[in-house]
Amino acid sequence: EKCSSFIISSWNGPSHGRQRQDSITKINSNFLNKMVVEDSLEYESNSSLTAASKHKILVLGGSGFVGSEVVRQLEARHIPYISTSTSGNIENTIKLDLTAPNAKEEITRIAQGCTAVISTVGSIGSTDDILINAASGTAAMGAKEAGVKNFVFVGNAQRVRDLSKSLPFLQDYAKGKEQSERIIANLFGLHGCVIRPVFIYGGTEYGINPPRIASPLGKIAEEILGLYPIQAMSEVLPGVLGVALEAPVSVESVAGAAVNVALEICEGYTSLDTKDSIVMAASERDRSIIEAKDMIHDEKEKLRQEIKKKLLGKEQTDDGHDGYALMEELETLNERKPAFDPSLNGRWNFIFSKPDMGTGLITELMGDASPIKLVYDLKDVYMEIADEQSLVKIVLSSKVLGQPIDIVLSTNLLAMLYDELTEGKLFVEQFEGVTIGGVQVPIPEQWQRSRYLEITYLDDEVLIARGAGKEPHILVR
Repeated sequence: EKCSSFIISSWNGPSHGRQRQDSITKINSNFLNKMVVEDSLEYESNSSLTAASKHKILVLGGSGFVGSEVVRQLEARHIPYISTSTSGNIENTIKLDLTAPNAKEEITRIAQGCTAVISTVGSIGSTDDILINAASGTAAMGAKEAGVKNFVFVGNAQRVRDLSKSLPFLQDYAKGKEQSERIIANLFGLHGCVIRPVFIYGGTEYGINPPRIASPLGKIAEEILGLYPIQAMSEVLPGVLGVALEAPVSVESVAGAAVNVALEICEGYTSLDTKDSIVMAASERDRSIIEAKDMIHDEKEKLRQEIKKKLLGKEQTDDGHDGYALMEELETLNERKPAFDPSLNGRWNFIFSKPDMGTGLITELMGDASPIKLVYDLKDVYMEIADEQSLVKIVLSSKVLGQPIDIVLSTNLLAMLYDELTEGKLFVEQFEGVTIGGVQVPIPEQWQRSRYLEITYLDDEVLIARGAGKEPHILVR
């Protein structure tokens, strides 16, 4: 969507179906006190309860592809949960047949004391596709009677739904999903969220029913199909051609988004309709955990300097801290609001030290031993911010056949001031254009997209930025 429509909306996010309430939802302590332990499998941390662990989640389809990842993430966070499977023979699940005549009553019984339900139930190509895919609607009715506050459903993208209607063997699948979505929306309103990926990848196995590719190939497909030109082609191509070029999303991201919405770490989402919105929701961090530490100024400054020495390789360490953990620790010590701080302006150099897909490719392709270097030599990559923190240039200082040529990507920044927790940190970055060797390159309108950018840490020497995927990147002035 255009940046203008983004500004006009109170906070919907581009095509994400996100509706931000005026105030942050608080957990009702009286409601939590009424939470009861059912005769079911439940996992709880022995440590004191954090804000997130005051929840209890019912996971429907907990033995499946997405459901098992939801369960894994809940266990990793020490969140109490109940997990179901049709047979009940799967480890750590209880028996629940959502197509049974008494399914609604069973859900009402099992969901007592739960704060949210996550349904990953689905079927393609079975004899009961309508019944199975509509079963989450039945579950929503039972959950509502049990007093459950939030309901999260893993559905599918509208483009997939439209394509399914034209293919006879997928029509019942599409009808069942639509029926579940309608019931969830009617019953839960702003507390119901549908996650709509086009295609999910993950694990080590490939499959036809349901369609699935393993993580190694899926990661490559996500990076390549997520490029601006291919995204633009996907939007204009009809039917199966357009769907085939949609970037897939990892099962970890889909499950993470579901968990974060259920835990109210991401609030006000009624749907997550794009890969970027799913990844962003999955990567959202609990604000109660990352708030600034209670230290006096001198203690904070000393800790900042120690962390920066480790991050920038100025100090050897054997304490087992990886770069991401150090960056997250540094973020807790941030005291500036970048949107209002002139120190954000200036030149910032990227530090290519983390083995993520983007910087890993740059390191491999442009390394000293690479044959590409004979034709194209990337000398430096840096970011320039100017005009009161509103204009950004990403500069690739290069040599082509020995001749210096800079490639400059231009964007602008718009600060999002929708709540006090992220005020001055969260931006929308709008892609404007590119120049090569000083010559403006014509850019199709479809490429001129926007994305979220969060400046999570800023001081006079170091900046930490997180894009739509929320992976942290460190830059040095």
